[in-house]
Amino acid sequence: MRSLSLWLIAIIVFSSCSKHLNRMNKHGQRTGKWIVYMDNEHKIKSFEGKFRNGRSVGKTFYYTNKGVLDRKEIARGKKLKATFYYANGVVKARGNARVDNLSDKIHYYYYGKWSSYNEKGELEKYEYYNKGKYVRSVYVDKNNQMNDSLMFALNALEVEFNDHRNRWLDSISKHSNNPVKKAEYKQTYAQADSITFSQIDQILCTYGYPSSAVAGEAYITPFYLLSFAPTALKEKHYHLLQSAVNKGILSPKSFAFFADKHRIAKGQKQLYGTQSYYDKDKKEIFYPSEDPDNLQQRRKSIGLEE
Repeated sequence: MRSLSLWLIAIIVFSSCSKHLNRMNKHGQRTGKWIVYMDNEHKIKSFEGKFRNGRSVGKTFYYTNKGVLDRKEIARGKKLKATFYYANGVVKARGNARVDNLSDKIHYYYYGKWSSYNEKGELEKYEYYNKGKYVRSVYVDKNNQMNDSLMFALNALEVEFNDHRNRWLDSISKHSNNPVKKAEYKQTYAQADSITFSQIDQILCTYGYPSSAVAGEAYITPFYLLSFAPTALKEKHYHLLQSAVNKGILSPKSFAFFADKHRIAKGQKQLYGTQSYYDKDKKEIFYPSEDPDNLQQRRKSIGLEE
């Protein structure tokens, strides 16, 4: 009987507390304590924090879609002390952020000095921001070769390239029955491509081909962008890519596809037999290869299956 009473009391307390969660004031602003869950069973948290007149106060916690803590913020007016975490709970980065309520959007950005850590919790570098714009990095290990400015530039180029490529190709497709509109979108698409290829050309001329030690995972971006570039630009940096293969930066297998596409575009025979097309009967036809008797040997030497 006593256990039943305690159970009823627990339900009453829980119900009472639940009523005080996720409330809005008379102005439609969040107020008091808020907890948002990813699931209907309320087992995986997405967000937890407190509000006063729609503004975050005190500590706020953000979680991944698996319920793992991703970010913690401590609010002091518009200023925030932010801490990001790895999935193992170790601090990933910490620093200052700010929230400005603009007329058309809420602007959240970093500022000042940020500290970045590896997954062991060891301090790796300091990053500096000015109103959300990355300024520079200072590594604790002076022997570290990483160029964060280059890495960020490459990442931004790839994101912008994929964005305009998807956007304008979609627009071209939608207006396939309107020759005027289609031509306009094709011209805009070509102009956007031209800007991207000019920027990657400048980067390669300035830095050479960057290794992963310098550009992190963004080292593959120049190779990716050049695969879409005009033949003249591919020709200009062809030997630079070959050199990157010799240095172990790029894989010979990846370069083989690039080399074959480039040779076919110039009207030459391919070297590794990677390129093909489909005829009207949907039969796959491979483009002619140079020295076909030794084709399999060349393919095998770079790890391509027979």
